[in-house]
Amino acid sequence: MNAETQSARDTPTEKSQPLLFISHRHTDREIADRIREFVTFMGGNAVAVHQSSSADAQSPKIGHNVNRELIKALWKADVLVLVYTGRERDWDYCMWECGVATRAESEETSVIVLQSGRQLPRVFADQVAVDIRDPEKVRSFVNAFLTDPGFFPGRNESVTHFQPNDANVKRAAQDLFKDLQKVIGPEDEGQIEEWPAVPFVQLGLTASQVEQIAEQEDDQQAQRLTLKLLLDATVLTADREAAALFGRPTLPADEPFGQIFKRSVPDGQSPDWLRSLADQITRAAQWNYPTVRWSVMRSANANDHTWYSPVLTHVQRSPGKAMQFDIHFQRFANPSDSEAISIALPAAVAAGD
Repeated sequence: MNAETQSARDTPTEKSQPLLFISHRHTDREIADRIREFVTFMGGNAVAVHQSSSADAQSPKIGHNVNRELIKALWKADVLVLVYTGRERDWDYCMWECGVATRAESEETSVIVLQSGRQLPRVFADQVAVDIRDPEKVRSFVNAFLTDPGFFPGRNESVTHFQPNDANVKRAAQDLFKDLQKVIGPEDEGQIEEWPAVPFVQLGLTASQVEQIAEQEDDQQAQRLTLKLLLDATVLTADREAAALFGRPTLPADEPFGQIFKRSVPDGQSPDWLRSLADQITRAAQWNYPTVRWSVMRSANANDHTWYSPVLTHVQRSPGKAMQFDIHFQRFANPSDSEAISIALPAAVAAGD
C-alpha cells in the first residue's frame, strides 16, 4: 500500500471491533498472510483479524485447547474469508470452520470465498465467489470491504470514508491483486475431468441424535432408533448420480433424507436397504467399525436395471459430537433378473483352503 492511500484512510468509530476470520489450509498460509496484511493495513485499528497460522494476528493461545479457541473465535466472527485453492485437496477442517461460524446459535457471519482454482466447494457452489486471479473481482471485494457499511453484519459504518470505486479503492485493489499474484502460483493447466463411479450422499446427524443412539444398551433398540432418526437426517451434499437414483434432478442441501425416497416407499414401511444402512450408521455412531449386510434397491429411473446397495465409507465427528456419514451406493449387475445376486469367492476360499 502507498502513503497516499494510507493518509486517505479514516477509521470508523465502533463500540467493538468487527472480527474477520481467515480460514485456510496450512500450505496456503502465504495467501492468508497477504489478506491479513491488507485488512490490517487498510482497516487500521478498526478491524481485528484471526489467522491461526500467524503470530501477528489473533490465534489460538499457547497452552489452550485449539478447537475450543477456534470455536470461540468463529462464533464471534463477523466475516469469514475462506481461501480456496482447489477441490482436489483436503478441505475438511476449513469446511468445519465454515460450519461452526454459520451455525444459527452463533453471531451472524458472512462467508466470502476467495477462489484461485477452477472450482468452488460444493457447499458454496451457488455463492458468488471472488476469483483472485481476476483484477475486477478483486476490486469488487476491496470496494465492498472499504466502502460498504453492511460488509460486517450488524454494523452501520464502513471501514473507511472512501467513496465507492474511487481512486483510493482502485489503488488499494491494484496493490492487493499484485500481492496475491506473487503467492497463488500458476493456474492448473487443462480442464479437470471427473465423474462419480457410484452414487454418493453425505448425511448429517446432530450431536443430540448421535448421543441418543450411542447411549442405547440394546443393539436392536439402537438400530430401530437410528432407522427413525435417518428419516430426519440432513442431506449435506450429494452428486448427480445419487439424485438420479432417487428420481430427482438434484438433491437439495438440508432436505431431510426421508423426504427423498418418501414417494417410492409405502407409509410405515422401512425398505431392507434402509435397515442395512441404519445398522452401519448405528455402529459408526457407537464409534465401532460397521459391517455391510448387502441389501439392494432399484433406481427410480426405469431405464436403469442395476441394483444398488448402500455402503458407509467415511465417518467424521466434530468437536461438538455431531457426525457426518459418507454413503456410496455400490452397483451390482443382475443381467438375468434373478432373485439373488451372487458374489463369487476366491477359488482358494471356495475350495476350503
